[in-house]
Amino acid sequence: MKPFGWIQPAQVAPVELMVNICLWLAAGMALSIATAWLVLDIMAIRAFTEHSAIIVLLVILWFVAALVLNALFDRFNTWSALAGLALMSILSGLLLASLFPLGGIVVHLAITGGMYLLGAAIAHFAGSSLRGSGYYWLMALAGLLLAIAVNSLRHSGLLLWFGSIMAVLFFSAVNAYKSKSIAVSAREIYAREFTTVQSSAIRGALAIWLGVITAFFRTLELLSYLLPGTSSR
Repeated sequence: MKPFGWIQPAQVAPVELMVNICLWLAAGMALSIATAWLVLDIMAIRAFTEHSAIIVLLVILWFVAALVLNALFDRFNTWSALAGLALMSILSGLLLASLFPLGGIVVHLAITGGMYLLGAAIAHFAGSSLRGSGYYWLMALAGLLLAIAVNSLRHSGLLLWFGSIMAVLFFSAVNAYKSKSIAVSAREIYAREFTTVQSSAIRGALAIWLGVITAFFRTLELLSYLLPGTSSR
């Protein structure tokens, strides 16, 4: 929207931006859970757990979609960024459904989504008083405490403990790493297009999703070099 005379939309506030980014990411986790639930429980498609070719295909689709969205990210408007966020959430739900049972998927994504709901609450009530990386440390701590509480109550196995804690650390670390570029992008878009906070928040949520996927593949690449027998000498 372009300004007309003195009429301009309100500027994007950092606290409001972070609250909405967290809410959109939590919504993405809920969409991933719904996708996995639809495939594994409602439709009960056995092919997702019985055929390795589907796993390979979904990994390729997941990776290619992330590459394409990364390449086109700067051109996205609000609706295309929202479509990209929905696409990555659905593909993540399908990929997880091909690898893990529904109970484990729900635990992992519910904990990560719960961390973002807590992060939204922290940003809303205390965001203006937190400086630097303090907010992200607090959000990560809230996610870890939530993971400990949920896994303790469920008497989860070691794999669920490890996976849920790693998901919390991955997302909170990427969130902190991307925070500066997201804020800069929001200011630039506002100055150019006078965009709304929701538009900037959707783009920010998609940027974090893509950042997590990039970090995941870079971690796998690093492990391939560090672990014995996985790289050629």
